[in-house]
Amino acid sequence: MVFNKEDMIVPIPTRAKILDFEKIGDPLADAVVDYLYQHKLRATNIWQLVQQQAQAGSKECQALCDEVFSVPEWVDWQQIERGAQVFLRSAPLALVAFALGALPLTYAVPNIARVLASTKRLEQDAIRRLYETGSMVADVLAKGGLKADGVGLNSVLRVRLLHTFVRRHVGIDDAKKGLNLPLAINQAEMAWVACGFSYVVLVGLERLGVYLTDDDKRAYHHLWRYANYLMGVNPALLANSPAQDALLYAQLKTVLCAPDDCGRLLTDTLANSFAGQPPFFLPRRELGVLGSIVIPDKDLTQGLGFNLYPERHLLPLVKAVVYTASRTSTLATAQVADWGRDYIRYVLDDGLKGRMADFQMQMGAH
Repeated sequence: MVFNKEDMIVPIPTRAKILDFEKIGDPLADAVVDYLYQHKLRATNIWQLVQQQAQAGSKECQALCDEVFSVPEWVDWQQIERGAQVFLRSAPLALVAFALGALPLTYAVPNIARVLASTKRLEQDAIRRLYETGSMVADVLAKGGLKADGVGLNSVLRVRLLHTFVRRHVGIDDAKKGLNLPLAINQAEMAWVACGFSYVVLVGLERLGVYLTDDDKRAYHHLWRYANYLMGVNPALLANSPAQDALLYAQLKTVLCAPDDCGRLLTDTLANSFAGQPPFFLPRRELGVLGSIVIPDKDLTQGLGFNLYPERHLLPLVKAVVYTASRTSTLATAQVADWGRDYIRYVLDDGLKGRMADFQMQMGAH
């Protein structure tokens, strides 16, 4: 990926700073969830409940709403719409980069892997959980999705609060067991996942041959910078450009990543769950080939259990075809984006089997 030098203006957090961020959760959302438990309040749509409680006078819920509905000055809605089109006009390949690149890389962080494994959903109900994550992405890509009344903002906040419930649950369990482990879903890990949605998907698209201009990359990064801000990532861990994103990714990788058996199990479960299923309809081996292509680092690729199969040598031929097709798609961006949006909805409807994503925690409450 090629970036302009002028993009590189925000200092990258040091290793020590990243380790400090491992001790921090999501203070505003943590306070909200503590309030909800204290008052024994639950709902299917937890974000809707939070807004109702804010109107009823809850200071904790009001503080979170104030943050969410106060749009930062740097947000550019035209850039956000263009960023969504970057993903949508190459939807089939963007799903490859997301599902076989960004998602497996979350498992490269041992603490993320053990927290995901503790929910049991990636072993017992893997395919549904993955499609639920895809549903959130589709909502973020929707027209006006991240505005105050948008479906994307609703989904992002529901996932943010889900993460907060999980953090609380795992923290209580760790304390009962006398474990001294990193905080579940901490700020450093949230930043790593944020890089997956932005940097890793862009790298994956280019590795598959998709034509992207520098403006495309900036727009797509801008979309996810705001989505990740809404997800509760500390602004100090939000890159302000694609170049900064690449540097942040590299720094987080050196501090956080050390794939273990749990991460490899989750990666294998993911690949097996997608084998022969939409949106790829490919055998397990070919999914492994694609994963080994779109993951940016060979050490993480192999650490997660993806083999470097000989089929990778066919990549230059595939890239040439993809590049030509993607250059053509830029001439009718809006129409192609609409097709991409319809395609993603078809994939999700088929994968979710009529049960819409509920973003509910599948573990005992504390």
